[in-house]
Amino acid sequence: MVTHLGFQPDADRAGQLDRRMHAELGRSLRYLGQQCRAAGAFDVAGLERVAASLEQGDRYAPSIFAHYYRLVPLLAEGRLDDAERCVQRLAQAQPVGAAQVVQPLRDRRQCEKSALYHALMTEDPSTPIDLLPPTATKAEAFAERYQRGMALMAQAMPELAGEVRAIVREVICVVGDPAAKVQFDGGSHFQLWGALFLNADHHPTDYAIVEVVAHESAHSLLFGFCTDEPLVLNSDDELYASPLRHDPRPMDGIYHATFVSARMHWAMSRLLDAGQLDTGTRAAAEAARDADRRNFDAGHTVIAEHARLTDTGRALMDAARDYMDAVHA
Repeated sequence: MVTHLGFQPDADRAGQLDRRMHAELGRSLRYLGQQCRAAGAFDVAGLERVAASLEQGDRYAPSIFAHYYRLVPLLAEGRLDDAERCVQRLAQAQPVGAAQVVQPLRDRRQCEKSALYHALMTEDPSTPIDLLPPTATKAEAFAERYQRGMALMAQAMPELAGEVRAIVREVICVVGDPAAKVQFDGGSHFQLWGALFLNADHHPTDYAIVEVVAHESAHSLLFGFCTDEPLVLNSDDELYASPLRHDPRPMDGIYHATFVSARMHWAMSRLLDAGQLDTGTRAAAEAARDADRRNFDAGHTVIAEHARLTDTGRALMDAARDYMDAVHA
């Protein structure tokens, strides 16, 4: 297999992306602090303290990114009371440890952070989902299963396990509404850098954990590459056929799905090569790998015909294309 920057997992590169995301947030908070100084009541000193901490390399919980993204429009709209409360949350933030944390979503009526996470993850009207707190028993069982899955990943593909631990700070265990038509499987949000949400009612095996984490963390990786510019320039109003969805999707979503399909092909191939799967699971991994190939080809056709890519977007997709061509030469 060939190695390309931005395609095959690299824990060092992922760590650099994570540090840059935090440093860029620090610079943005410093700028906002300067804008807030004129208002007087804002805790500008606290905001600048956190900005300096971020710039020097300290890591924070994903919620700090969410508070920042909420603060910007509040200031622009002149909603100073709400903005002041948001600044307080930011100024009170503290660095977190290096260890990845697995924890359940809590009752959003009693937990401000869970309410914030829920609001962001369910805000897209085109994907009507709900996220609910799991029972303590489900949360505990999921946490144990997640750790076993990550141990399997570390054995079969240590570079991916390292990348995941470098960019995913919190794994949030949720469940869905069983009566809902659309069931949440797993996901992330670009305004919650470092957070990964997984459904405790799904992914019942160690192999399933590896599969979903490899999938969802690849989306997070792409978010990290967007510090300087987006991946695609197409408007979200432009809709095209998607390899993973029945309904037409914006090009950014198709780009993500296509790149992630190549990443999943790589992950399933490595897992199969490791020889640690039983017969039934091996068959499932082979089927998933083959589907990933078809999904990549379908998505890449749409991208090649309709996408307007930035330099970053083109470099990443070319690397994925080169990988897929190399393994099927």
